[in-house]
Amino acid sequence: MPEARKPQKILTTTCKILLCASILYSASGAGLPLAGGYGGLGTAEAAGERTGQAALATLGTAADAPAPEALRRFAAEAVGQLAQVEPFTAWAGADTAIEPLGPGTHSWLVTVAAAGSGQGGAAGVPPGASAPRGYLIISATESGDYKLVEYGMGTYSVFDPALLEAALRQSGLGAAAAGRVTAVPLYAGPALAAWKVRLPDGGEPQYVNAADGEWLPETTGSWDKQAGGYAPPRLAASSRAPLSPAPIVYTSSRFDPYDNLLWMTAKPLALKSDAFIGKLKASRQLVYAASGPERTYSFPLPVYGYQTWTNNSPLAEPSAEAEAEAVYVITGTDTAIRLIALDALMESGKFVTF
Repeated sequence: MPEARKPQKILTTTCKILLCASILYSASGAGLPLAGGYGGLGTAEAAGERTGQAALATLGTAADAPAPEALRRFAAEAVGQLAQVEPFTAWAGADTAIEPLGPGTHSWLVTVAAAGSGQGGAAGVPPGASAPRGYLIISATESGDYKLVEYGMGTYSVFDPALLEAALRQSGLGAAAAGRVTAVPLYAGPALAAWKVRLPDGGEPQYVNAADGEWLPETTGSWDKQAGGYAPPRLAASSRAPLSPAPIVYTSSRFDPYDNLLWMTAKPLALKSDAFIGKLKASRQLVYAASGPERTYSFPLPVYGYQTWTNNSPLAEPSAEAEAEAVYVITGTDTAIRLIALDALMESGKFVTF
């Protein structure tokens, strides 16, 4: 069971920027301010807030658009497969809701209302807390199939409306003002997930990290530059190449990258997808750091396990993609677990030893 968050361990965006200012850190050698990732508003400031579609509606988010039938089938299949392995067994018979993640990204958020809601003690949730919701993020490829980019479960996971509400409260907006906020969820890969927020003052849009509720140093221009290069991962569970999840493998307990900042000066690991699991098992703990010439900030993710998806069906059509194994890395906070396609992370950042 994950430990409760220790208040003194929470690092604000300002603290992270100061940390990064003192340690040169990025693939190109330029310092990037740290944001998102492991600190943020977290559970303390979001506790007790509303969650679900109703909360998003009060913030002026557009109503759900009808999801393509093929997408619905793939989402249902992925949820059903995950429900056969821990910690997702509560998803058996779960209800799902699908909503688009911003214009032009061809990605969708699938919210899973886990069966047995109201029972505490599920993975990532302290005893006595409500059972976690789950989520999947699916992106469409140019060829028309769908890729499972990431998934997870727990309280205050990615795109949880409670984190957005906490961010608005932190900015000094009262209930009346918050009702006039427009918040659109945007997704351009696991390292670029945010709400685009238009505040009542009518100024330029601002951005809130969908993973932890931090306000980000993004502008519309900087976001569009980064989002324009997004493509779904090649090696991922797909509607065209059926794969099934194996049991999760944890290589260590969850850890906080800010416990030891030496990873900031470590050289990026020269990794290929087929060598990642071996390196993770040997190191037990890795840190993923988003990087790139267009990024305006970076953030660390602790990596302490993985889950593979493999083709176990003898009836599957033979193809290079169908025979491939998809690896999802495990990261998370003290309240939620997040599994992200390794291929997607390798396209937008680097791994270092912790």
